[in-house]
Amino acid sequence: MPYIDKLTLYPIKSLDGVEVSQVKITEGGALLWDRAFALYNEAGRTVNAKKYPDILKVRAGYDLEKLTVNLTANQQMVTISLEEPDKIAKFFSDYFGEPVYIKQNITSGFPDDDENSGPTIVSTATYREVQRWFPALSLDSLRKRFRANIELGGCEETFWEDRLFDQAGTNYHFRLGDVSFVGKKPCARCTVPTRDPLSSEVDKSFMSTFVKMREQTLPPFAAVGQFSHYYHLCVNTIIPGTESGKFLQLGDQLTLG
Repeated sequence: MPYIDKLTLYPIKSLDGVEVSQVKITEGGALLWDRAFALYNEAGRTVNAKKYPDILKVRAGYDLEKLTVNLTANQQMVTISLEEPDKIAKFFSDYFGEPVYIKQNITSGFPDDDENSGPTIVSTATYREVQRWFPALSLDSLRKRFRANIELGGCEETFWEDRLFDQAGTNYHFRLGDVSFVGKKPCARCTVPTRDPLSSEVDKSFMSTFVKMREQTLPPFAAVGQFSHYYHLCVNTIIPGTESGKFLQLGDQLTLG
């Protein structure tokens, strides 16, 4: 039976994640501290790896008990409190050489998909299949490229998580432990996974190889109508407001229906 094998939060959008053993569901249906901060430039546009690829060269290490982040760039590290976000903005203003601002939303975070703003889900079996397409990449590199929140163990079938959504416009209900979820659709990817998550170097053949192999290996149970193209990986979800205050933790089993 599928179960939660990894839980990863990304407190500052576009930076490194942090693995946790459990996480609380917020009133906004998000995982507490996931994408709680986002960086913006002077024009009000998001500072992320699509527009600012050098952000991938910045390392972030979190202590969520102390609410601190260690930011390392150009061989220098600083420790900043998450309760002083303006200092984080100052770090990135200095790093990019232009004004950078920060916004905070602990309740809902800053998800990539505003309509389906729950955590993204993938299985270890899927990562292993994608690694077969790209033998030079480690599992850790793939995790950093696709940045899923929940990784399922116990899945014998590749792309098992494609069971967690149905045709467009429908809701697919399932539970992880005590928490109810609605599966909505496969997650369309951007250009970020084509970049090395440490150096930001682009693999120009990554997307074309991925699309070709994803189409060839699409499982028979996947809702084909949800794939306008085949550059999709992970599942976008919603957590209903009724689940606020509950916890997800490692080992929670997945129940369909």
